[in-house]
Order: sequence, then structure tokens, then C-alpha cells
Amino acid sequence: MTITTKRNSFLQIGGTMAVAFALGSATFASTAQAEESSWSPSQNVSMVVPFKPGGGSDTFGRAATSGIKEVREDVEISVNNIVGGSGAIGYSTLLQRDGNPHYLLASETGAAIILPLMNDVPYSWDKLTPIAEAAEDHTMIIVANDSPHESISDLVDAAKQGQVNIAISGKGSPASLAFQLIEQNQDVTFNRVVFESGSANNAALLGGDVAAAGANPGEAIELIKADKVRALTIFKEERFDQGPLAEVPTIAEAGIDVDVTPTLQFRGILASPGLSEAQKTYWENAVKSWSETEGYKTYIENNYLTPKVRTGEEFAAFLEKQHNTIAPLLTETD
Repeated sequence: MTITTKRNSFLQIGGTMAVAFALGSATFASTAQAEESSWSPSQNVSMVVPFKPGGGSDTFGRAATSGIKEVREDVEISVNNIVGGSGAIGYSTLLQRDGNPHYLLASETGAAIILPLMNDVPYSWDKLTPIAEAAEDHTMIIVANDSPHESISDLVDAAKQGQVNIAISGKGSPASLAFQLIEQNQDVTFNRVVFESGSANNAALLGGDVAAAGANPGEAIELIKADKVRALTIFKEERFDQGPLAEVPTIAEAGIDVDVTPTLQFRGILASPGLSEAQKTYWENAVKSWSETEGYKTYIENNYLTPKVRTGEEFAAFLEKQHNTIAPLLTETD
């Protein structure tokens, strides 16, 4: 099974977005902080979340905002949900703030990498400033608890014998890419049924409309705890070392040797273009400091994420790798 992807005429994003922020003053919190960077914020900072409250990006944006405020006590920073265009309007807000270091963006793979590959949008990740990755979310393949499929091998064997319906949230989603990697590696075809959300995928799975679904841990964990669904595998280099997902085999352990990079959902921070080295260093160090707190640990554990901190050029290199591994999957034709 391959995916046909065409560049769509997308939402025209123009004009000035009215987002006003009160001006304030900020000073260095300590001599140690001053040594980190020759710059610090001189006004209120906006953490732009390009989606509605309540989702994974919003949860990350609020956790990062609280964390940065904890380690940089003199910084006034607030969350601003700027919604529309599947995330494109929020991203474009930063694009319009060239050289302004007082705007940050709660970023993830879908809007940062996949959306610009599939649609005509005015931004791309490399037009903004990569600050830091803070965590990684992973794709799992789940089935109903009473499913006859006990492993990925069982699901693959079923696909070799007949049609197997699987639920995904969009053809460019990490779950769709995960199934595509299995198809390529095992020379099988799954029949994709596209739903609007992870909760809709789960409902279809529990209703018997599909044999399997893609989900990240946060979307499936409560159903797993309730013994309503099981995870056959997770696209992760190593298993979780504890908790209800510790027994879930990695995709490599399941006998399928693929690069998991396209299926990862990173959680990270981008900033406006044109920042100075001092400005970038300030925000990079703020994220590093947050990652050493109990609040960060709680965020990771509560959301079943993998702690992964990459900053600056290392983060940019990861974004480039993810872009380069996802692009060919999206451009294949039937």
C-alpha cells in the first residue's frame, strides 16, 4: 500500500493577526543566569499554541510555560492559543514576528513537518528558529482486547490472506506512516479507514469496525488500563522501563526492522526567525533547566512520553532528518 499525496490549495493566510501583549520589564534572575546569555526578555513572552486547549500541543505548551517560569522567575510568559489551518495560523504568527525573541511556539511533527509537505502553507520549520526538543511521543499499533491478533505477525498474516481494515487520523499522520513502514517491510497492504481523531479511531476499534488502529500512548492508555485494548507494538527504540506499557514490544522486537524516525511525534519549541545567538542561547538554556525539574519529570510520566532534550543545531539536525524520512513516504504513488 502506498499513499498518493498532492499539494493542496491551502487556506490563504494574510493580514496582521491581532494578538496584543502587555509590555513589562524583566531583569536577570541571578549572576549565574546572566552568564548563560547576554540577553534576557524585555517584555512579556507569548507561548503560541497553534491548536485548541486540551490537546497534546496545548498540554505541552502549558507545561513548558510553567516550567520556564519556574526556572526563570523574572520572565512573564503566557499561553496563547491561536487556532486555525490545522496549526498553520499559529505557525504563521511567528513567521510575521521576524527578529522578535518574545514569541515561542509549542511545536510537534504534524504541523511542523507533515503539514508543509502536504499543503501550500507560508511557513516551514527551517524558516523559524529551532530552540529545543523536550520530549518524544511514540506510535503504537493497538487492537481490541478480544482481538484474535496477538502480535504484529498475526496482523500481517491476516493482511496476506484478506482485507484488514485499520484506523488512522489522516493519511499523513504518524500512525499512517507506521502502517506504511510495516507494509513496505512485510509486502502487505492494509485498508485505511480515516477518522478525524484518536478518540474516533478508538471508538471504531471497540465497535469492531476496524481490526487495528494507530495511537500514541496518551490516546490509548486509559483503554489499556481498563483492559479494553492491547498494544501489539510500539515504534520506539527501547521499551518503556516501567508502568502498563513495559510489556509492549518495540517494532524491532516484533521482527520488523524499520527506522522509527518518521513515526515519532516530537514535542518542542520553535521561535521567530532572525534571533541572535544570545537570544537562542537564553531559550535553549531555559528548556535545559526545565528538563532538570520535578515538574518536567511529572509531565513526561503523566503523558507516557520519552524524555529527549535536543537544542539548537542538534534539534535542527533532527528536524531535517525527520523531514527527509517522511517526505518520500508522502510522495509515493499507488
